[in-house]
Amino acid sequence: MKIIAGLAKGLPLLVPKGEVRPTQDRVREALFNILSPVIEGARVLDLFCGTGSVGLEALSRGAASACMVDSSRAATQAALKNMERTHLKGGRVVLSDCLSFVQREHTPYDIIFADPPYCKAYGDRDLIAELLDARTRELLTPAGYFIAEAQLGYGVGNERTRDFPGWQLTDARTYGKNTILFYQTAP
Repeated sequence: MKIIAGLAKGLPLLVPKGEVRPTQDRVREALFNILSPVIEGARVLDLFCGTGSVGLEALSRGAASACMVDSSRAATQAALKNMERTHLKGGRVVLSDCLSFVQREHTPYDIIFADPPYCKAYGDRDLIAELLDARTRELLTPAGYFIAEAQLGYGVGNERTRDFPGWQLTDARTYGKNTILFYQTAP
């Protein structure tokens, strides 16, 4: 696990054992290739940040700021250590439940990325759906993106459950069993 490109290219990231499921390097690379026209100067919110790999990749590629949020103390400690190792500026790590953070946050973001625990079976809690129903839309700038990583199969990972009032699914990319969903606020 490493930073793919930009100022901190090639720097390895610490990954706490058993605590997180980091976004794979190839998926992160594809994600940031798609975001390359909008990442420079962007304000990024990385929910369920784990190691901070998405927020740090954004900073490395020129984002103005990245707020990385996770409810796991081990994950936020790893994200802090990774931020120190990369020497990237503009990062902030917050220990908080992500849904609670979204409910109390008022900073506008250009990109909000969420990689919560996957909804793997019928009846599992679908945190992406909860974020889409929460006030997440209020945190996005008018042309901003809410990007979610889901596992194919259940919840938002099911083709039939990707529509949400007030949101427009603008792109969906599949990498193995995972899918990256790109939402913008509906016009």
